Amino acid sequence: MQNDLSNSSEDRPATPPDSLDLMSNLGRRSVLLGMGALAGSVAVPVQAKDQDDKENKKEANLPDRPDSPRKSKLTEAQWNGKPWIAEKQGNFDLNDRRDNQLATFKITNNLIGKKSYIVMFSRALLGPQGTGGSALYGHMGFWTWQLQVPTKEEFPDAPDGTIVQRAMYTGMILDPITYEPVDTIYNQYLDKNVKPVDSLFAESYLFYPEGGTNSVDRANFIQDDPELKKKLRPTLRWGDDIATFLDGIFQSEGPHQPRMDNSIWTSNYADVMNPGVGLVKTDYNFAGIMRAWARPWIGIGKDDDAQVLWNVKGTKMHSADDFPDLVRDNLVAKYPDRV
Repeated sequence: MQNDLSNSSEDRPATPPDSLDLMSNLGRRSVLLGMGALAGSVAVPVQAKDQDDKENKKEANLPDRPDSPRKSKLTEAQWNGKPWIAEKQGNFDLNDRRDNQLATFKITNNLIGKKSYIVMFSRALLGPQGTGGSALYGHMGFWTWQLQVPTKEEFPDAPDGTIVQRAMYTGMILDPITYEPVDTIYNQYLDKNVKPVDSLFAESYLFYPEGGTNSVDRANFIQDDPELKKKLRPTLRWGDDIATFLDGIFQSEGPHQPRMDNSIWTSNYADVMNPGVGLVKTDYNFAGIMRAWARPWIGIGKDDDAQVLWNVKGTKMHSADDFPDLVRDNLVAKYPDRV
């Protein structure tokens, strides 16, 4: 049952929210590092198309959101592409660039050609400058992604050994207190309701055999610095677990700053290293901040310094049958062709 955040014709106020051994040399400007950021940065919907938002965008001369999706769905050929299967499945030397990459793939995806789902929920806080912040919205969603062998027809210049990741995102805004699906969200700062919409988009990324990455669908995606291509991602042994740290993709200079994010992916170390374990369990945690105007549907103009802080908790799964009931009963039921 949906919980409308309006009270008759009156807006209802929202309730405010109550020794590391790191491997050095993070190549932070890579699309793979950005996978974690993507999983969090999409925890907001595309722009709502109500008249108020159109006027807000016009008056503030807002640009399109810097991470706007190019398409809502993968093509049939992309969805059904040839799965990529790694020749090496475990016993990784994390100080070796290629092994480090394979271990990261096993943690964030898998090496046996199956689709993976990053199922998540999050909470976003609106922080105006000099004014107390409050919870703005909750969110649930999931990435559907798979590592595939790129075709020469689609990527004629890709060198042998290149991997393409297909990714499709599905998400829905929730009440920040009850975590029920909603049609409107109350913006306490503006003292009005704003209207979000579901998040639906798709994209692809290329990973090259000698290092370096490229986004197929985001022209403004930060590209790899050639000097960073052979450097390693930091990992941490934490008891029985291994954690890998993936930086964000929007740390470039520009009017959208401050915009930064970071994610931590944690799996059992023995499972990651065991060639006989094809699907490892992974916990995903993400945090980020951004300018509120970068999400036009929120209703805040570009001249306002308000920021949004969001926190994401996710789990990697390999079957929609394992999804939480809230996700399965709402998102999967509404969009069954996205799993």
